[in-house]
Amino acid sequence: MAADPRQERIGATVLSLGATVVAGLEWLDRPQPGEFVETGPDWYVAFNVALHGAILLLLLIALARLTHIVADRPDLRALFLGLILVGTLAAAYLVGRDLGLV
Repeated sequence: MAADPRQERIGATVLSLGATVVAGLEWLDRPQPGEFVETGPDWYVAFNVALHGAILLLLLIALARLTHIVADRPDLRALFLGLILVGTLAAAYLVGRDLGLV
């Protein structure tokens, strides 16, 4: 059974907006230069990496399936492309922050 494009649009929107909001909150809570930061427990860091990595993976899948997602509404192609790309960048920022790269 094929997935409903409307459901995929809703899923991509929720994932993208959720990743963007969480990335914005993480960016606002970033430490000041020179400030000491305590790391969280290992299980918590691993859970965050897995969660944010899964969100990033699902957004990349949504990007690959963009033509199917907007098959019945081609006028929404640019909107969803931008939405998914912003969400992907936000999720990549979260994964980078979890891994200590950012």
